[in-house]
Amino acid sequence: MIAIIDPHIHFFDLQMGQYEWLVGDTPPNWANLSLIKQNHNPNHLKNPTFLVEAVVHIEAGFDNQHPHKELEWLAKAARPLRYGAIAYIDITLEPIHFSEQLSKLLHDPCLRGIRDITEGTDAIRLLHPNVFTNLSTLSCHKLCFEAQFELNNQQVANQVANYCLSLPHLSLFLNHAGLLERNTQWDHSMAKLSSCPNIAIKFSGFEHLISPLSKNTCLQLCLQYFGDERIMFASNYPVCLMEKSYEEIWLEYRQLVESEVLWKKLSYHNAKRLYRL
Repeated sequence: MIAIIDPHIHFFDLQMGQYEWLVGDTPPNWANLSLIKQNHNPNHLKNPTFLVEAVVHIEAGFDNQHPHKELEWLAKAARPLRYGAIAYIDITLEPIHFSEQLSKLLHDPCLRGIRDITEGTDAIRLLHPNVFTNLSTLSCHKLCFEAQFELNNQQVANQVANYCLSLPHLSLFLNHAGLLERNTQWDHSMAKLSSCPNIAIKFSGFEHLISPLSKNTCLQLCLQYFGDERIMFASNYPVCLMEKSYEEIWLEYRQLVESEVLWKKLSYHNAKRLYRL
């Protein structure tokens, strides 16, 4: 079997958690929603081809008012799988409240960082005056920030790059390859963000896009801008089930890369290093 580390997965327990975005009155209009709207745990990652040696679990709305509850549940649900955890905190909170929320998470040895989704019009939240101070707090604790916004938003990309230049010890990971669509202007943002050595990018999330670049084109662009040390293949399981099974996602990634050295970096070693797994 081929060993991999998957740096972007979600586990669900619909009986224990809230997941209002998924089970509430206005769930996403996704293909194969019934496959996603189920409990998901490490056993669902097992497949004949790839051996998942570790994962990074990304917050999934278990309880956004009390994000420590997701970490407490995960400590039981993910074992014995080796994992890092990304929790939720509103990145625009008043710094004193952000630090209070974070203090409730710091006891977890698997904590690796924070995500606050800012897609579409929500991207403007990354311009909020509290963001810099809160990112600085994450940096002091050696925690990363998972940035999820479209790279065609040059204003936000410029500001995120400025944060990272001012906070050289902060690690920031761009989710879902920057959500690049055809016929949008993202080259300036790619150049600006990739010039920051503390920014890496995850190659995932194509199922969210209306008119995605081909995966080969996108990978070549990521390699051109970020090099082979700051790119990570990731599945976005179970959301990837909108289009492909877990095994199919990774088989497609494997077919994109001829070099064994490059494959091992993108599918294993980069994630292990960047997330300290």
